[in-house]
Amino acid sequence: MEGRIVPRSRDEFMAAIKAFSEGTGDGMKDVFLEQAALCCRDSMVFTPPIVKAGGDGMSKEAKLAGELAVQKDVKSVMVGERSGSTRARRGRLFRKLGSASFTNNPAKFWKLASDNSDLFAGNGLWSRMFGNGFGTQKGFNKLKNYFGKIGQEEASNIFNRPIVESREQVRQIHETFKKRFGGRIVKNGGPGIDFWQRTVVKDNVLEDYIRERMRMVGRIKAGWVDALNKLPKPKNLSGPASRKNAGRSQIPLWIKRHAKSEGYAVMSTRQVGELIIELTVGNRIGDTDFVATDADTKNLVYGNRVKQMPLMLENMLKAQREKFNRGKR
Repeated sequence: MEGRIVPRSRDEFMAAIKAFSEGTGDGMKDVFLEQAALCCRDSMVFTPPIVKAGGDGMSKEAKLAGELAVQKDVKSVMVGERSGSTRARRGRLFRKLGSASFTNNPAKFWKLASDNSDLFAGNGLWSRMFGNGFGTQKGFNKLKNYFGKIGQEEASNIFNRPIVESREQVRQIHETFKKRFGGRIVKNGGPGIDFWQRTVVKDNVLEDYIRERMRMVGRIKAGWVDALNKLPKPKNLSGPASRKNAGRSQIPLWIKRHAKSEGYAVMSTRQVGELIIELTVGNRIGDTDFVATDADTKNLVYGNRVKQMPLMLENMLKAQREKFNRGKR
């Protein structure tokens, strides 16, 4: 398929660099630095979050995909006190009513029903709830058999838990499930619990926590910004002047704002008959929860560079031809 990136090995990448250096006439050191910078940028592109079709990991769509994944993970283990679809909220309510019925607590039963009367609209239980002595012991006795069955298994445990009211408690619950499922709950098959088993959290507390986690989207990519900033710029490249800034322009703020000190770039040269260049660039948090390993980021980056270098050379030669032809006119 056109546009597909074929993963490549380090050896294939090095062979492409050598061919590119020979084709452009540029020194290996400068080509190394240019391609290392572009590798850093490609690493941002291919490190999750990415768009569903693959790649494009510096786009607004990739940011949105990351934010939605965060929201989905958090809400797979916790639920807002009154959030969710009508059907889901009704399911939670019926189980709570079941708990109250099973434990013979009419006061709790009718308070729950009264506080959530909107959930009975359009439901077959409307007449049974509101036409049988709503709020009375007689009405409770008529409904007890129905709701008692629902609450039989859950009454003694699930719904006696208090509603979570602090962001720190939410964080601890989230982190517990993240560790259990390798950092990515839903993607790795979690959480393995039913909707009614999810921890109930005050709505504003849960939404504040989700917003806080969503602001962290882009952090794993940002280590490559730091590595890029630590790379020396090439000095003697042919072609357009923009090549010396390769990879450094138009990095979106949602990635760049997280750049701290997680990236590194180490370069050394020595002469042993021929010039030997050793260059290592990396991102200390780039494989958090194995996101880069699972996405095969490294080999995709090599593959994209192997694909792009001949295209870069072709464009440079084309520009030279056009410049030459204009000079002859």
